[in-house]
Parts: sequence; structure tokens; C-alpha cells
Amino acid sequence: MPQTWHDHLEWAAGMGWPGWLALLALALAVLLLTAANVRLLAKPRHRWTLLALRSASVALVLAALGQPTWVSQAPRPAGQRLAVILDRSASMATGAPGSRRWDRALEAVATLAGQMPVEVISAGARPQPILNPTELPRTLPADQTTDLQAALHHVADAQRAGALQAMVVVSDGLDTATLAARNPPGTTSLDADSAELLQGLGVPVHAVFVDDPEPTKDVAVTAIRASSFGFARTAMPVTVDLEISGLADRPGTLTLKLSDNGKPMVTQAVPLAGPSRRAVELEFQPLHVGTHIIEAQVVALPEEATDANNRAFAALRVVRERTRVLHLAGKPSWDSRFLRTHMRANPSVDLVSFYIMVSQGSGGLALGDDTTLIPFPAKEIFEDALSGFDLVVLQDFPFGPFQLEQYLPRLRQFVRGGGALLVLGGPQSLGAGGYFGSGMADLLPLQLAAPGDDGGWVDAPAGLRLTPIGLQHPVALLGADPPASAAAWGKHLWRGRNTGLSAREAGAVLVVDAADHPLLAVSDIGEGRSAVVATDSLWTWAFGADNDHSDSANRDRHRADYHRLLDQLAAWLLRDPSLDLLQLQGPGAAVPEGATLTVRLTARDGAGVALPRLTLRWSAARQSAGEAPPPQWTLAAQTTDSDGRAELTLPPLQPGAWLISVQAEVAGRPHTAVLPVVVAPLGSEATQIQPTDRLLQLIARSSGGQVWPGRPPSRGVPLRPIDADDPAAVADRIHTDLWSRPEVLALLMLLLSGEWWLRRRWGLA
Repeated sequence: MPQTWHDHLEWAAGMGWPGWLALLALALAVLLLTAANVRLLAKPRHRWTLLALRSASVALVLAALGQPTWVSQAPRPAGQRLAVILDRSASMATGAPGSRRWDRALEAVATLAGQMPVEVISAGARPQPILNPTELPRTLPADQTTDLQAALHHVADAQRAGALQAMVVVSDGLDTATLAARNPPGTTSLDADSAELLQGLGVPVHAVFVDDPEPTKDVAVTAIRASSFGFARTAMPVTVDLEISGLADRPGTLTLKLSDNGKPMVTQAVPLAGPSRRAVELEFQPLHVGTHIIEAQVVALPEEATDANNRAFAALRVVRERTRVLHLAGKPSWDSRFLRTHMRANPSVDLVSFYIMVSQGSGGLALGDDTTLIPFPAKEIFEDALSGFDLVVLQDFPFGPFQLEQYLPRLRQFVRGGGALLVLGGPQSLGAGGYFGSGMADLLPLQLAAPGDDGGWVDAPAGLRLTPIGLQHPVALLGADPPASAAAWGKHLWRGRNTGLSAREAGAVLVVDAADHPLLAVSDIGEGRSAVVATDSLWTWAFGADNDHSDSANRDRHRADYHRLLDQLAAWLLRDPSLDLLQLQGPGAAVPEGATLTVRLTARDGAGVALPRLTLRWSAARQSAGEAPPPQWTLAAQTTDSDGRAELTLPPLQPGAWLISVQAEVAGRPHTAVLPVVVAPLGSEATQIQPTDRLLQLIARSSGGQVWPGRPPSRGVPLRPIDADDPAAVADRIHTDLWSRPEVLALLMLLLSGEWWLRRRWGLA
């Protein structure tokens, strides 16, 4: 094991022990003769003075004969060095001009450079040697990452044997890379890999902790804590972690906003007074399935050091736990009975059903299977309970007679906000039920004619035919491919239909009769969807008696078509992602800042057949609560390949929440798919600016170093003990001969002359 070097005194051993013994005997004889001689003096102090002078002269002669040499370690300016790791990240620019952390860091480096030669390495996004440290004050640090471990690796790889004597890290302690990830808050010792790296350096690693003279005034949203998935239309808790510093004595409150995909959802006031770190509990209700980006934002205060850390994002996957259906039927009928039986057979459906039991004048309804008549609960349904449903079904429901106009704003808000509406026809529905001219008509995919202009009901069989859009649409898919689906529809009949219906520009007509009268249509209404089935005889499919094909196989197929059509209608209305013709797939987690983003698209028709050569138009828009920014990035047209696939690689996007959109036309109808993406900052330079010496203390403790607040010690930095077996160290030893120095001869002559002069003065020969 190498021994630690210490400066020391060495003696020549050329005479050996016999020679030294002879000299000691001679010296003793001289001293005895001197003692006998000075006994002649009368005064004792004269005797002791002369004896002391003779003893000093003899000792000096013996010391000179021993040739003493002082051996010390020489400084090595060309090889010995002090490595200084200087944090050059953006957080070091915090503070007012002249008193920034960066200014104090430069002062610390200058102090170290005045004590011994230093080599400075900047620690930011990547380590970089600074050849001319005098140029540092010219630019402010701007790196968005602090990677102290990378800088330590750089020093370890570049050091020369025996040259590195110590290391000093000058930083505010805000590492945002590997070291912080491996040593989270609460860690009491450095992780094994980092500790091994420090041990391999073999030198003490000290630190100058660059703190702020006064706490930095800042509010930071440090995290959003919520489940990674939630349920549509179900309230879920969200915890927002805040860090408030330097503002405890300021009266007032903060304004915390929670938004969902850029739309404000919740606003809450947070008092400034209180603990610096706190968790704010919020609750919000995602309205529809899919990927949601939750944003928590604090309205910035004028005195804050930065507002870049006032928001945070989290991705949430929303699924449907149960489908809550409100079913309003205008009268008891086979159609309403079969529909209720179909929905109640699905265990994931919560069904609340009302249907008219008596004349319109009395307004009596029955609730579910209950035969007790109750007044029509319009207020309870459309004001109090509507937001709790996913799908509203109006089946042969007479809208006009019940004076529901006052509740239409609530219904429109429900649908446009993401709800689903299914209108089933009949003699009391659509134009025959008073829908024309009301606000209800704006929610339908078909245009209604006035009751006097053929807006009514025809009780006659109607053949069915798919439109070109219906051939591609997942709602109307009753076969394995479009031809099979068209054939299946051609074998069905409807026993009656609503009249006075025409196509609306925003709607998609899927099924028509022989005279091209619309019978089945769907439409997007804001963020919600609606559909119209213009008949009350759909139940005959389930009964298997709508045509003269009465064999068992046909009856079973007809029943299957009934359930399949209703299931596909509900799935499309509720935005089941599996039915989207355009489907986007992106990263499953947040994308690091600076990384490219790859989005994959698959285009399939309703039968799952690839849609090749579709023209795609891509765009990307960054979202923010209370703002509606235009797309910030647009790509030229792109087409799908023969398999209906396409891939888009976006350039690095700025941190935040983005909506990646693609548009294409299928069978003449526009289709849009949207993919929310979170771009996360590489580190937390913008989100955490409060200095901390936690990691610096761990580094120093693991390597035997020290942490100094603000500046290095004036006495110099403790260096590595020198290894006596180090060839470089031996070559730099200095041997200083003490015996041959002129001062030794002068002292001997002074002692002898003084003794001679005193002897003469005191009368001793």
C-alpha cells in the first residue's frame, strides 16, 4: 500500500556507527575538559555561560559532520493541477446584474486560480474545457441542462497520473441529469456508480456552493400527480405540487388554473402565506375517451424571477368504465322494447329509460319497468342529470308538445361539449314531432322540412341502399367488405319512414331508400356526435320477419344485423377509437425536448380495408389554457402507401402540450385525427431555480472533500496526499543541504569568538 509523503530531515550515514561513537566520545571529552577549566571562575553564571557556548559549538560541529538535508515535495506547475468544474447552466444566471450566481461563481474561480494553476471545465448540457477562463464574464450561462456526472467523467478520462491534486465544483447544486436521477431527494449517500467514479479519481472533490444572498422570489409548478388513466364523465382527483419561495410575507393569493387539452376546467385561489412546498388538491371530469393533456398553470406575479416554471403538463388516458344512457320514448312500442332489451343486455351500460304512457295533454311517463305514472321530469332530466349521461336516445319522442324549448341550451351544450345524441324516428319524431324550427334541429345531421312541406311520416315499406359514404363508414358495416355490406342492406326493409328529410352539409347520409330519401345519417356536432335513424321498425330485424326469407339461417343473420347496427351506432357516437378511419399512434410517454417525434398513421375503411393513396394534411399546434394559437407547424401534402399507412417525423418541438392533427377525405367526406403529445424539457433548469447543496454534500462526503458556502477558503484548497512511491512525485523532491550553508559557518565562528572574548574578559586563559 503506498505511503503518504511528508517533508522530512535526512542525515548522511557515510561514517557508520563506529565513526559516530568516536565523535561522540571526543565531544564528551571536550565538554568535560571545558567544565573542569571553567571551575576556576568565581561566579557560577560565568561558568554556565562559557559551558553553554562550548556545548553549542560542539553540537553545531557534530551536526555539520552529520550532513543534514531537508527533503520536501516541489510544486510542479507543468503537471500538478486543480480541476475546477464550473456550472454553466441557465439557473446560474439568476439574480440582478452584478449579483448573479454567475458573478459569484466567477469570483470563486478567480480565487482558486490565484492559489495554484487550474483547469476549468464547464458543466452544462455537455462538458467543455475552457481554454481561456478570462473570457468567461463576457457571456451569461444559457445551457438548459446541468450534467455534473458527465463533467466528472470528462475529468477522469483526461487526468494524467499523479497530476490531479484536487477538484472543486462551483455550482448552485441544481443537477438536472444522471446524478439527480440516481440520487433523488431523501438519499443519504451517493449511488454506487457515482461513488465508484469519485473513488477512481483518487482526489478530494470539494464544492463551492453558490447560494443567493436572499431567497429568490418564484412560484414553480413542480409536478402534476394524477392517475395515468381515468374514466369518461367521472370526476377524478388531481394534485398539483407548488414550490413558493421569497413570497411568504406578501399578502394575497395565487391563481391556479387546470385545463384539459387547452380548455380551462378548474380555477382555484391559493394563498401565498404558508409552507414553501405544498400540494393543492383539485378535481375535474374528463368528458370523452382518448388521450388528454392536463395543464396546471399559475398566473405569474410581477416580482417573480421567471415564469418559465409556472406550468406543468401530464398525459391522461381516458377510457369508458360504463356507458350511461338516457332513453326517452314517446310511447310503448315494439321498437322501444327491443332497444331497451338490447341495451340492458350489455353489462357495461347503465340505462335510465322513460316512455310516454298516456296522452300528450296529461304528460304522464313511466320510469323503466315501474308502472307508476309520474309527470314528465323535464327539469330533472335536462338541467340536473343531463351532464351525467354519455348518450341520449330520443325514440319516437314528440319534442314539441312537452314545451322543452327552455331546456334546449342544456342539450346543445351537452352534445357540442362531447355528448352523443341518437334520434330514432316514428310518427311522433323529427318533423312529425315538432322538431322543425326549434333549436333541436341544429343538432341533427339532416335538414327538416316544415310539417306542411312533406315533413311527416309515411307508413309504407321502404327498400334500403347504401350511399358511397355508407359503403366506407363503420356504422353501416354489415358485411366483411363494402360489397357484402351493400348486399346485406339490400335484403332488409323498413316498414315506415319519416319524410321531409334532406342532406345537410355537415352530415353524412349513409342509407337511403329507392328514391334517395335519407334514412340513416350521422354528423359531428362540435366535440359531440349525433345520428338519425328515420324509422320505428328497426325491431323487425331482431324479430326476423322483415322479408320472406324465413329459414333459420336468415333469421339468425337478421337478428345479428340488428344488434350489430345498434352496437356500431353507439360505438361511433361515443367515439370508440377502434372505429376511427384515421388512427394515429405516437409515443406512449412525454417526448424529451430536442428529440424528433415520429407519428404513424393507419387509414382503414369501415370494413378494415386499407385506404391507399389518401392525401394527408398534417399540422401541429401548441396548446395553452385560455389561448387558441394557430398551427405553428405545417407539412406539405403526403399520401398513404398501398397498405394505407404513413409515417411523419416532426422536427424538435418546443416544450409544452401539442396537438398533432391529420386531415384526409374518404368518399368525399373530411376526416380528422388528433394526437395529443407532451414535449418535456430536458432538465429542470426552467422549473427549479432554488439552489440546493444536497448533491454537492453527497459528492464531498463520498470523496473526502468539503463544501464551502459562496467562496473557497483563503488558505487554499486541501490537496491529495502525495504518494511517496509515485515516480512523478520522487522526481520532484527537493534536497536542501543544511550543513554546507554559509549561515552554519558564520554561527560557529560567532560562538567560538564569543567564547574567546568572554574568557579574556573574565580573566580565564
